[in-house]
Amino acid sequence: MVMGNTMESKLVEPVPCFSENQSKSRSDIAVVPSTKPLPIVLQELPVSDPQRVLYHVLDPTSNKTVRWIDIGPIIRRSREILKEFHPPSTSQFKSLNALQKMTFSLKKLRSGQNFNPKFEEFMVFDDYFVHWEELMTRTAEWLMHSNQFLELPEQERLKFFKIVWAVWRRFERNAMSAVVFGQRCIDEKVLLISDQIAMRYSTFEVDLSEIQGYRMKEWRSITQKHFIAYFDVVVRPTLEWEFTDMEINYALCQIVWSYASRKLLGQTLQAGDLFLAEISENLHDYYRNERKLPNYATRLKVLMEMVNSVLKIQSEHEKTMEMGLLFDMFSVVISEPAFFSV
Repeated sequence: MVMGNTMESKLVEPVPCFSENQSKSRSDIAVVPSTKPLPIVLQELPVSDPQRVLYHVLDPTSNKTVRWIDIGPIIRRSREILKEFHPPSTSQFKSLNALQKMTFSLKKLRSGQNFNPKFEEFMVFDDYFVHWEELMTRTAEWLMHSNQFLELPEQERLKFFKIVWAVWRRFERNAMSAVVFGQRCIDEKVLLISDQIAMRYSTFEVDLSEIQGYRMKEWRSITQKHFIAYFDVVVRPTLEWEFTDMEINYALCQIVWSYASRKLLGQTLQAGDLFLAEISENLHDYYRNERKLPNYATRLKVLMEMVNSVLKIQSEHEKTMEMGLLFDMFSVVISEPAFFSV
């Protein structure tokens, strides 16, 4: 995937100035008047307009002009889901076990997937961001189908969501790409961006001029290796073993809860242990009773190898993101960086 530097930055004014008596930190940013204030216009949005704006601001720690992205509107829908969403109350849904509920949820969220999507070769960062918003909301809704997750305090659910939304998106889109494109997914390095849009890594370009720092090329090279690795660790075994929706959801649950449990202790760690133990029993029942597999040890071994490989890639990617933020590879200040450090 090539990410170029071809578009003019878009700036919007005004942004509220921060109080003079506040201590100077990365969050204490002041408006720098712009001679060419331009609104960000997102055309033909696949979801509701998130009304995100990019501000030209002054970073008090460096006294330099930087761009500031307020992602509050982007995550508003996800916050509402994490606060207010309730899974179906029908007797049919309640009769499902934990793994079946997660599988039901993902199947519903994928129901709008176009199996003949349009291939894009170029996208501005604004539009790419909008697709992320849609996948954020899907992550939140999927999580809310777990009883253990529902029982967590609201703030703990939000912390959990911040940690896992990106790894959820990467795994789910790669697994779904395997379903839609089959062997072509590996041969051509094809990936679904959304329900309606797909791309090829060899020709796809995202304009990052709005957030590009002086070492962005180096950072891009490293992260691209992480993303391409998904074709071998997720797509290939999914195709070779013809993993079912139930198995893919089991892997996704393992990835999400294992990754979150590395960072959140106490109540979340206990909930994770209970949830993973429950879905392991559910998978055992699925193999024995539905699939009629007397010996599924090898199949389960491959599935868990996929889980561990994704967690390893995610750990390496997180270190790369931390490096990028530490060494100013991005020329932006993000209102909630926790969402993008993973």
